Amino acid sequence: MTNIARCSLLLMACFAIILLPPVIGNGDDFLPESFTNAQFVEYERKLNALLKTRADEEKKFVNQIVMQVKLGKIPSRLVSTSYQWGRTKRPNTNYPFIYFEKVIRIQAKAMKLEKEIPPFDYSIYKSDGQSNGVAQSAASQEATTKRSLFKLRSSNR
Repeated sequence: MTNIARCSLLLMACFAIILLPPVIGNGDDFLPESFTNAQFVEYERKLNALLKTRADEEKKFVNQIVMQVKLGKIPSRLVSTSYQWGRTKRPNTNYPFIYFEKVIRIQAKAMKLEKEIPPFDYSIYKSDGQSNGVAQSAASQEATTKRSLFKLRSSNR
């Protein structure tokens, strides 16, 4: 064996040792499956905070996901990888819940667990100038009117 071949083999072995995760004691001691009831309440609270849930429907979805983990119907790994995907791929989003909900469905389908993911009402995101049946504020309507008038005045010149 030549010196170059030995060096190459040694280099590959070093990279393999560095890059491969350790088999024992990987530090993943976060196992919601073994949580107590109080710990599940805290787990749900943290998920809601991390996902920045705003609407009651979003919080209800997170609650149902946590219940599925508690019942052992979906693995906690599915929840954590779905959250991590959003955090990694969309780090600057103000609404990580939207990505979490979509990704958990996609991953559950790949694991043949799509029936275990609760339904979600997407109509809460639809808006026709009003949000959730609440009329636009007077300031918002006034700003829209001023922009429209400005566009009219600019186009007449």
